[in-house]
Amino acid sequence: MIRAYLKEPLHWLQLAFFKPVTLQEEARRLTRKQALVIYFKTFSVGFLFILILLTIIGIVCKLIGISFEWVKAFREGLIVGLLSGVISGRILGLDRGLVFGLAGGLLFGLCNGPDFGLGSGLVFGLAGGLVWGWRARSGRWVFWLIGGLLFGLSSGMVFGRFLGPVWGSDNWGSEVLKFLMGFLFTYPLLFFQLYHLPLPFLSRRLLELAQADRERGLVEISFIAANRPFQRRAAQKALTAILTNDLRLVDSIEKLARTGELFRAFPAGAKHLPAGFDEARRRISSLAANARRYGSGALPTKLILLQTMAKDLEDFRLVIAQTPLPIGVNFYPIAERWLEMVKATEEELRRRLEFTPIKNPFIAGNALQEVDGKLFKGRRDIIRALEENIIHPQQRTALLLYGRRRIGKSSTLLNLPNLISAAYIPVYIDLQEGKWREGDGMFCHHLAKAVYRELFQAELSYRLKQPAESEFEQRPFTELTKYLDSVEVVSRRTSKQILITFDEYERMEAGIEDGRITIEVLNQLRHLVQHRQGLVLLFSGSHRFEELKTVNWADYLINTKTLELSFLEPEEARDLMERPVPEFNMRYEPGVVDRILELTHNHPYLLQAIGSELVNQMNTHNRMTATMNDLIVVVQKTLVSTQAYFHNTWADECSDEEREVLLTLVAGEEIEQDHHWAALQSLSRKEIVEKDQNGYRLSVELLRFWILKNQIGTDELRGEAPVTIYGHH
Repeated sequence: MIRAYLKEPLHWLQLAFFKPVTLQEEARRLTRKQALVIYFKTFSVGFLFILILLTIIGIVCKLIGISFEWVKAFREGLIVGLLSGVISGRILGLDRGLVFGLAGGLLFGLCNGPDFGLGSGLVFGLAGGLVWGWRARSGRWVFWLIGGLLFGLSSGMVFGRFLGPVWGSDNWGSEVLKFLMGFLFTYPLLFFQLYHLPLPFLSRRLLELAQADRERGLVEISFIAANRPFQRRAAQKALTAILTNDLRLVDSIEKLARTGELFRAFPAGAKHLPAGFDEARRRISSLAANARRYGSGALPTKLILLQTMAKDLEDFRLVIAQTPLPIGVNFYPIAERWLEMVKATEEELRRRLEFTPIKNPFIAGNALQEVDGKLFKGRRDIIRALEENIIHPQQRTALLLYGRRRIGKSSTLLNLPNLISAAYIPVYIDLQEGKWREGDGMFCHHLAKAVYRELFQAELSYRLKQPAESEFEQRPFTELTKYLDSVEVVSRRTSKQILITFDEYERMEAGIEDGRITIEVLNQLRHLVQHRQGLVLLFSGSHRFEELKTVNWADYLINTKTLELSFLEPEEARDLMERPVPEFNMRYEPGVVDRILELTHNHPYLLQAIGSELVNQMNTHNRMTATMNDLIVVVQKTLVSTQAYFHNTWADECSDEEREVLLTLVAGEEIEQDHHWAALQSLSRKEIVEKDQNGYRLSVELLRFWILKNQIGTDELRGEAPVTIYGHH
């Protein structure tokens, strides 16, 4: 309560003794009634202040042996001085009343209490030290107090020496002389000490104020620079320091474009600004204008603007080097750094203008055709296993190429002509096409036609006629048997084996289930496996026979041997990313490829997807080297572009219990292995999870990110990108 009451009077007292110009400006905005209220509130506090001060001085005088007349000091100091202050304040106004009333009351009391010379000197020195020390509000408090006392002692000895005789008389003339001499010398000298002399550490205080409240700080600094001649240099120093700190933060063309805004607080042509300030402002504003045009210009225009800015900065650097302190010494390093920045940007832009877009070799989503053979990497283990199992036809086995979706089954089958020995003629059949489910006759016709097409392209179709559709309408299986007899003749004559590959074999089950083809098709295929020396059947799909429910495939395809297609080997995956094709010229910063392999677990589809997005990223920014920051951006895009793949894995390949297990693993919680044993085994067979030394974890880290983002609702890539993208948790 008391603190709140004292706050306003102390504010006006501070203005009266330390900011008289500010006091005048604020007093003009007050009505006579408001000024009178403030005046009496302030004098009530001033009354107590003088009463306490006179008491302290009286005690000090007694202690050091100086006589002090208590009654006279309080009577004339408090009554005559304060009364004259009230009258002068009512007549002359709030600002003059405060100064004359408080100073007059203090002087009357002090001049009539102790010996004038030493006593008044001590009092004014003590008052000055106290007030100025309170204003400093720091460790310099004691410094100002001691300084004020020393000033008071010296001034007191002078007055005691030269005015002592006059002071001894006790008439009205001597009283008036006491007041005039005390007021005209001691108070103006104290006022000059506090107000006009340069204040130590002022520039630092102003700078601290601007850092805490920029708008208010700039207003105070500009006011002092314009209205306090003796403090102008400190204000100029603070202004220059503030602007210099702002300009040092400019480290890009985009920030340079906004530097003109930094000068709004500094009026053009103001006399209080340092020498060279307006010239620096003009040149920097010109640079900012060109930088703004740079942001919206085409590449050739940007290059011209950068060249102009570089020339302007070279001129600016020469001019600023000859500019006096403080502008010259502060702005010269800034001009040099900006020149380096502009030249570096110019060099980068020249490289961009010379940039040839990278041809994107990656194919994400579609199977690699035979013509994409350069992009097909690895799978040598599968090819070796395949050749080992078909080299002995007497074994009479069908083959199942099993692998999860997008693992590369179709790409492997389509590229068999480039991979397998010339002793085999691969015949690729995509059972996703509806023509294979149009009926038994059409199935047999298309099978014969596919074999003929491959033999014809291999120039091995001598005396082998192209099958006609009408021939298979009445007796399809009989006609197929007759046609394959002719094919086997070609096989024996050329020492070639026909490798018929049925991709997405599960689609046949859908045709049988809805009655469009009959189970006799499977009986015919079993007959081919068992009795055709020159033919080998290879089925490919994302399900094992036992996982399908409509048809008992194991009953029809006896002794089928499963070849499992899994992730690429690390060397194969690295080769795919770094050398997808021989002419690939995109480069990677150290660690980027390693992190890609970790994120994808060497999954070929995901590798292709990230590679494709990275090439697009490089072409967008006209760069040749992919960085870890580029990878962060690309992973976000890849999670969107591969949404269908991850959703299929989550919704179609996993049961409710398996999804529950995945959520538990993603959340980092411990799995009850006994309770979820079947689900864990199923997920392991599908290569969705794998076992490590700490238990189970998701095989592909990108799937973990997708689940976090789409099923849990946590965008970990945005919130913790450095942790999740740069490395494992």
